[in-house]
Amino acid sequence: MKKNNLVTKSNDLIEMPLKMSVVELRIIYVLISIISPEDQEFQRYRFKISEFAKLAGVKNKNIYAQVKEYTLNLMSHPFYINENLQVNWLASAEYFPNEGIIEVEFSPKLKPYLLQLKEKFTSFRLNDILKLKSAYSMRIYELLKQYEKLGQRTLKVQRLKELLGIEDQYPVYSDFKKRVITKAQQEINKSTDIEFSYVERKNGRKVDEIVFTIKTKAKQNVTILPATEAVSSVQTHTAHRLSDRLKKEFGLTTITIQTILKAYEKDYITEILDIVKIDVLSGRVHDIPAYTVAALKNDYRKKKTELDMELERQHTLKLEKEQKSQLQQQYYATVAEKLNQYIIAMSEEQLNIEVQAMLHSVADKDIEIIITDVRDPQLMSGGYFRQYLNKKYFSDYTFDVFMLDITTA
Repeated sequence: MKKNNLVTKSNDLIEMPLKMSVVELRIIYVLISIISPEDQEFQRYRFKISEFAKLAGVKNKNIYAQVKEYTLNLMSHPFYINENLQVNWLASAEYFPNEGIIEVEFSPKLKPYLLQLKEKFTSFRLNDILKLKSAYSMRIYELLKQYEKLGQRTLKVQRLKELLGIEDQYPVYSDFKKRVITKAQQEINKSTDIEFSYVERKNGRKVDEIVFTIKTKAKQNVTILPATEAVSSVQTHTAHRLSDRLKKEFGLTTITIQTILKAYEKDYITEILDIVKIDVLSGRVHDIPAYTVAALKNDYRKKKTELDMELERQHTLKLEKEQKSQLQQQYYATVAEKLNQYIIAMSEEQLNIEVQAMLHSVADKDIEIIITDVRDPQLMSGGYFRQYLNKKYFSDYTFDVFMLDITTA
């Protein structure tokens, strides 16, 4: 059991609401990382309790009792796969104290979500997620990792809370942002293979959804070996890496992989796998192993130019969309600043006149205005007052006018 093992889960499993502790999540990630891509049935997975406890972050001196408590929780706290199916993570956990061994088995109902995954799944390195210290950070990491190739994911605030198992907590958005999102951003950006930024979208004055932008970090540099040692090491590493990739990403059997590595140059295999991966992401592939073998046999590199053009077009559209979103946020901030400066410059007499005019305009609506609150943009009355002033005095300052201002500045 190594930290560079992959954790592979179906996207349906990632999208299920879960309320689990940091240690419980770590245990599950460690257990999933032991599953072999070739397993057709769940095995009874055996490993050393001390090593398991270390990876899962169990630091209590009595690690046997502590691990037992957590595995019991994982067998007695079911969650919903769908509205008709409740399931526990573990079917059994057996301890062998004299050997220092634990043997666990997943619940059989989890087979479609963890075994023989050919499509609609997400993989990430165990080492990356074990670096995270918050359960919320772990869940947000896998929710974003799932959309890494697309580069963006939009989630309703309430839906995100449900997925994290905290739908009834943090009623004030600023608390949720501070304790969950900002903390996750700091941990994920610092410790994992991805980083994210986000933009808040409002419905009225309330933040309704969050647009996450996800970026893959550049690969870390490796130590340079002496020339003769480096050549041997690179060749061996490349073969192992290709073998691992063919097995875990493309679902090929060991015999098929050995045949492929003998029949084709490694650079050619890598080129073909990159093309197959693009086709898989586009949703055009249903049988990944068969498609991969056909792509190698028939040299699908001829499709590369067309695919590259499409990817470039999609990348350009994505950049344009991101730029427009950033400019819109800048526009809203500019309007808000203009309103704030306008209100600050008002005398009390002018303020009272405007407030009375606003009260008259909303007299037929069920809106309560507290006059002493209208200067504060964070309060409801202050929000209504700014909407009123914006419509009355700044309606001509449209997004197009804003764009003209910044392009001619």
